[in-house]
Amino acid sequence: MSLQGASNETIQQVLMMSPLCIAIIEDEIAHLSLMKRAILKAFNSAEIHHFEDAATCLETIDQINPGIIISDYLMPGMNGIDLLEAVNGRGLDIPVIIITGQGGEDIAVRAMKLGAWDYLVKSADFFTLLPSVIEKVIREKETKDLLREAEEKYRLVVDNAGEGIMVEQAQMVKFYNPRFAEIFGYKMEEFTSGSLMDIVYPEDKSMVAEYLVKLITDGHKPVTCDFRIISADGQLKWLSNNAVQINWGGRPASLNFLSDITERKRTEKRIQSLTHELIRAQERERSTIARELHDTTLQDLVALKLKTDMLLFDQEELPAKVRQWTKEQSDILQQAITSLRNLAYDLHPAGLKQWGLVKTLDNCCHDFSERNGTNVTFNSSGTQALTIGPEAEINLYRLVQEGLNNIRKHADASNVKISMVADPHEIILTIEDDGKGFDVDEREQASIAEKRLGLRSMKERVSLLGGEIKIESYYGKGTKLLIKVPIGG
Repeated sequence: MSLQGASNETIQQVLMMSPLCIAIIEDEIAHLSLMKRAILKAFNSAEIHHFEDAATCLETIDQINPGIIISDYLMPGMNGIDLLEAVNGRGLDIPVIIITGQGGEDIAVRAMKLGAWDYLVKSADFFTLLPSVIEKVIREKETKDLLREAEEKYRLVVDNAGEGIMVEQAQMVKFYNPRFAEIFGYKMEEFTSGSLMDIVYPEDKSMVAEYLVKLITDGHKPVTCDFRIISADGQLKWLSNNAVQINWGGRPASLNFLSDITERKRTEKRIQSLTHELIRAQERERSTIARELHDTTLQDLVALKLKTDMLLFDQEELPAKVRQWTKEQSDILQQAITSLRNLAYDLHPAGLKQWGLVKTLDNCCHDFSERNGTNVTFNSSGTQALTIGPEAEINLYRLVQEGLNNIRKHADASNVKISMVADPHEIILTIEDDGKGFDVDEREQASIAEKRLGLRSMKERVSLLGGEIKIESYYGKGTKLLIKVPIGG
């Protein structure tokens, strides 16, 4: 673009940014004089060094450190093309402007291909154009330097990032940083896989595919996904990927930030294993306590009540006050017996062995309604031939029990619907209430901060069964828990 109309003010601003040093290679003194006059008129503080041949200029170039080289094409010894090749060969980042009094288009094309910043013919308006061309070159050089500096900073950040950074477009990896290659176990030059999907663990491919579809459909909304890959040395690794859709070369692409979370997943698995064992130990301890309560304390209380009642029937001559006192003691003992029976049953529902899971859950719902005045309905389907182990039975029972306890404590509900549907592959348990509801994310954060165990305990039990739990709740619209457990989980 021509800058012939550039103002002196603009030129002076260029000069103020850095001192201007120009090397001119010209063997015609008359032309040199006119060029210097035109340059100094526009750049009055410019420093000009004159050379009659290119070789001499190159010998002293490190000392004078010019910002621009202006060279005639036809010179003794090295011509303009030779000069450009020499500048390139030495790796000098100095703009070169080629000027000529004669020369065809082919020379201009060669010069520009070799990196000449401009090519001027010594025409009638040459000396008028020259300052504007110099200013244009200065600005382009400054822009190039700023761009290179920004790219170097960008490269420094990207190359030293703790996350793997990768751009994928049309199922082809277009860019990645060293950390990305390191995570996958490759050297930079060795990573030749076409797509991230090529090295995703087979069992996770469908899940990652859904995640990529979500990335496309959600536009520029970031999405997160954890999945497994097989590294170059055959190791199974867990990655967490945060991705966003970007424009790459004019077409949609995904910008991915990947972290190796293998050790975190191992730690989570160890914690989960310990938690599962704690749940099992808790059930064993509950069973022991329930048995002890039933076989000892409860039996003692029953015996004591029988003897108390015998006083009322066998000792008719007892004074009225004593009979009244004895009757009150009998009632207190009955309350204690009932409370202990309920406690023992809550600790370990003996009905699971006697009646099975479905009947025990139905009784649990009925008892909850009687105790709390909440209308609870229980329905089951496909459970007639259901056969699951005792651990699955007690944990499914606990899920319903804990769900009802949470409703009693927090929901302020009038109606609760519980259903259990079984097919050959899984059990689907639904617990739904018409209570006041809550924000799921807020409740989960609060449960962590306040060390509440309700929902967290349910999630751990579902995890123990190899299932999944989904919680839906909105203020004023109640809560729904959907639990899916594989048969044999």
